[in-house]
Amino acid sequence: GVPTLPDNMRTTRDRFRHTTNPWRSPGSAPVFSPCGVAGGNPFGCPIGGAEGECPGGGFGYGPYAEDVDFPDVVTTEWKLGGIVEVGWGIIANHGGGYSYRLCKTPEDGVVTEECFQQLPLDFNGDKQWVQFGEDGDKVEFLANRTRTGTFPEGSQWSKNPIPACLRLDAGIGADEPGCPESGGQFQPPAPGLLGYGIRNPSNQRSMDAVKGPLRAPDFYFTIMDEVVVPADITPGEYVLSFRWDCEQSSQVWNTCSDVRIVR
Repeated sequence: GVPTLPDNMRTTRDRFRHTTNPWRSPGSAPVFSPCGVAGGNPFGCPIGGAEGECPGGGFGYGPYAEDVDFPDVVTTEWKLGGIVEVGWGIIANHGGGYSYRLCKTPEDGVVTEECFQQLPLDFNGDKQWVQFGEDGDKVEFLANRTRTGTFPEGSQWSKNPIPACLRLDAGIGADEPGCPESGGQFQPPAPGLLGYGIRNPSNQRSMDAVKGPLRAPDFYFTIMDEVVVPADITPGEYVLSFRWDCEQSSQVWNTCSDVRIVR
């Protein structure tokens, strides 16, 4: 469809590519699952193809997360009207932005994207930070958030604050972390907070090298925000969904966790 995202929320300088990728109209791209699918290709790659790995990563015919019986699930308690911390991490940086949503745990069946769209959460304030481990450094900076051009209408989304490298491969073929040769797609929020997140050895500089061995991740931090727990919802068991709409790829990444809302 037609891009609806304000220009100041873009995460790539390329004005002609990526125009139909999910972040260009946050929340409107369809998803297979609001909680994620193992391998990212539930119908195979190509659709109906043989089982196994997919070109560029992932694999086919993995289960939907909401259909998996996870052992020893941790349930976090949130208070009605409270302010709570949430966080996520990047392995492969595809730009874009993200939202957190709630859905009341159904008595029958599983959670759906439509349910999460009924209860998008607001962020608290205009600050966010990266956290290096539980007791490590905390680097705070100004967040970029928008309610313009989002779906559901008026829902609040945050821009991925970490710019990828200003190169066609976004930095996966870089020899050094931090984009020293190219710089970032936009100004990083703090020194050193930029890059792709993982890199291939220098003898594998093309995007085809995604299939090859990868070095250890470059990003040893979690991107942290505060969100507001609605004060007017019914206490009980809920599922929290994180949705990341990418700009430099056609992907939407999702994951979920269990939350108990109390008075």
